[in-house]
Amino acid sequence: MMILYIKRHLLFLLLLSISLTGYSQTRTLDYYLDEGIRNSPLLKDIDNQLSSSSVDSLLIEAQRKPVVEGISQLLYSPYNSKIGYDEVITDGGNYQAVAAVSQEIFNRRKIENRYQALDYRKETASLSKKLSVAELRRSITNLYLESYSVYSELVFNRSFLDLMKEENQIIGNFAANGVCTQTDYLSMLVETEGQQVIVIQLTNQYKKEIMLLNEVCGIVDTSNVILNEPDIELAEVNNPSDYLFLKQYIIDSLQIMNDKAAIGLNYKPAVRWFADAGILTSNPWNFYRHFGASAGISLSIPVYDGHQKKLEEQKLAIKENTRSFYNLSSRKQYDQNYLRLREELNGISETRARLEKQLDLSDQLVKSLKAQLESGIIKMTDYLNAIKNYRNTNRNLNIIKIEMLSIINEMNYLLTR
Repeated sequence: MMILYIKRHLLFLLLLSISLTGYSQTRTLDYYLDEGIRNSPLLKDIDNQLSSSSVDSLLIEAQRKPVVEGISQLLYSPYNSKIGYDEVITDGGNYQAVAAVSQEIFNRRKIENRYQALDYRKETASLSKKLSVAELRRSITNLYLESYSVYSELVFNRSFLDLMKEENQIIGNFAANGVCTQTDYLSMLVETEGQQVIVIQLTNQYKKEIMLLNEVCGIVDTSNVILNEPDIELAEVNNPSDYLFLKQYIIDSLQIMNDKAAIGLNYKPAVRWFADAGILTSNPWNFYRHFGASAGISLSIPVYDGHQKKLEEQKLAIKENTRSFYNLSSRKQYDQNYLRLREELNGISETRARLEKQLDLSDQLVKSLKAQLESGIIKMTDYLNAIKNYRNTNRNLNIIKIEMLSIINEMNYLLTR
């Protein structure tokens, strides 16, 4: 009977499980989080970017080694006393087939700068992955909470419907014995039919929510499931600089400093050794007599390039100014968002406490009115109104609980490290 439902929460949970006939699989929030992360194409893409960074490291290492290349040239310059290039300059032709090797030396700082730039790119990719995981967890958790909210409503109303059907039999006996009128009995039947409609609507909505949750998590499944109540705890508050959403600005600052250092290194003198061996001749008919080799060192000193260095440094200064502004603005917004969510959570906690008290009072009222109904003291409409009020209070309490978990989920998202 309905009184048993009101009195015993544990019995309510048991009836919920029994009423969901055909819902065989039980799934948790962790299940959907694991599946969503495992099936995310975005995370796969970031993993590939990190793998690509390892290849970039090998490329930098390869650039430190000597460069060997084959050089071949066949140049013929015809001339006579009246036309043609100066013989002194062209020798009539140039025939070359050599193997050349060269390597820049004294460039340790340039190589270290490149490795540092690569490290910052890796950190950015790694941070992007963590942020993507946090965003995915937040989205999936919100979808799970929405699904669980509908599930709780469905379970509550199914059990409520079952108990109302039992109550119909009792009210029918009351009407037959003159305790209540036939109109009261019909009113109870109408209320029961209305409850049946609510159950059908919630069933369809729950299926829709589960399908959407499966779609986001990359799950291909149409089976009916039972959702466990999520257990979401508020994360520990730490130093704001540890939070992922603010770390990118630190990495950006270091990248700008490294880029500035790279500009300076590009304007340092460059020393390169080189060597070659092979054939170099102006007479192709006796090339076999001109096998040889050469070696040397070259020095390149930048002198003037139109003040490009200064202009590049100005661009980096503007970039740093923009980064600094965004960093300050994001910190303010971050702090404000967290304070807003904390205030909302405190306010909702107070509302939840009042609804729980209201539900307890509604429980007592239904019990009292049922006894009076059986004694013929009150009308059926009074009893039905009390039942509706209890149902609405329970629904509002369920909504508040889900809203509290949603706020905690948003706060944990901000507190991600």
